[in-house]
Amino acid sequence: MSIQTVSHLPIEARKSIEPDQSSPKPSLHNVLEPLFESARDSSSLIASRHPVEVQGISHEIPKFLLLGQRGGGKPIRIGLFAGFETADLETVQTAIQLLQQLKLSPALTRDYALLAYPVVNIRGFGENPVPLSDFESRFARDSAEADVQFYKGQLRQWTFDGLISLRTDPNSKGFYASVRSEIIAREVVEPALAAAAEALTLASQPVKIRPSDRYARTSGLIRSRSRSSFPAESSHRKPNKASSSRLRKSCGSIGD
Repeated sequence: MSIQTVSHLPIEARKSIEPDQSSPKPSLHNVLEPLFESARDSSSLIASRHPVEVQGISHEIPKFLLLGQRGGGKPIRIGLFAGFETADLETVQTAIQLLQQLKLSPALTRDYALLAYPVVNIRGFGENPVPLSDFESRFARDSAEADVQFYKGQLRQWTFDGLISLRTDPNSKGFYASVRSEIIAREVVEPALAAAAEALTLASQPVKIRPSDRYARTSGLIRSRSRSSFPAESSHRKPNKASSSRLRKSCGSIGD
């Protein structure tokens, strides 16, 4: 599932939330650090930094694991990805805020394990930002470079039951989600957006079912040897009704 946010709000709405223009723009470090700090004394939130070197330059890939309350059975593993477009801090901030909210409401994530990767395109946030197309190209040809192999390793290791990608769409007039599965659209996405509509402006078509959209893929071929797009496909396990209800509530909390 790919959740698309609008990066240009109406002027009246922007005035109420925009920071003082005289203040410096937050850095990636400043956006991530509060969640790392929050994880230090937490038993449910685990934060880690993974050093990689790409074309002679050192980077750190941030990763967060949020464990919900244990109920019964094996936790449903959800992968959350953000930070795709060059210097796009909006989706990074959204991922961080969502994790903070869920950490404070552990019942919403009962029976879920949420693994979050808020900065996919790590080379897109340096002094000389590299476009997402570079990462996508290297991922498609199975580059041996460390950032590509890190993400491919994570996708193989965790065999996610679902994937969520946070993206920005400057051409959209509202918030919408792209999803591959009609079942997920009906049972999870539509109720979540209905709840979020109280705080967010939705697009005229808030749910778009796109079976071929590589950013909306949540089922199929994780064990295939020929994964050529990111996020890659993952095996899908349908959550039970109680888990689906909690996921709808947690997705709706994005707009709270």
